[in-house]
Amino acid sequence: MGGLYLSIDATAGERERGSLEPLLTVPVKRQHLIYGKILAACAFMCLSLFLSVTELAILLHFIGLESFGMSVNFGPLTALKIALFSLPLVPLGASLMTIVAAFTRSYREAQTYLSLVLIVPTLPLIMAGAMGLQPSLPLMAAPALGQHFLITSLLRDEAIPLLYVVTSVGVTAALGLMLAIIAGRLYHREALLG
Repeated sequence: MGGLYLSIDATAGERERGSLEPLLTVPVKRQHLIYGKILAACAFMCLSLFLSVTELAILLHFIGLESFGMSVNFGPLTALKIALFSLPLVPLGASLMTIVAAFTRSYREAQTYLSLVLIVPTLPLIMAGAMGLQPSLPLMAAPALGQHFLITSLLRDEAIPLLYVVTSVGVTAALGLMLAIIAGRLYHREALLG
């Protein structure tokens, strides 16, 4: 979520303000412009991710879950692993938001569509909880769901097979790269200016 408004503003917002067309006339490859916009969104998303995980780790330390008969494995190392396991979602999310915003005509329209698109990664998590799904190699390949299983295993202090980590992180990172390439190609369309 940390890069949502930057992704919208860097595409639909610029088109709406009329600043996209002059930007595309500079002597820089169009895909490099969009990759820069995606990287900027990624920077904000990384900052948001690390701040959120750090805040949660600090908060859980002071809540005193033990007084409620609960405990959670959320020390500094676990917090770092959670952030690292979630990191591949950053370029995936930034690229997806940029692509969706590139097809919209206004800032408001982009906000509407992206709020709907952001529901999509949560649907597998809801289904996994409702159906009581357990981690398996095919499920680890689903972005967000694989990260959910990794984080849940971390919090329960369970052993995580290396193949699960590689599959979850690798597939999510590959999809993020693929979407970034698609976003770069979208910027070659003249319809982008219209």
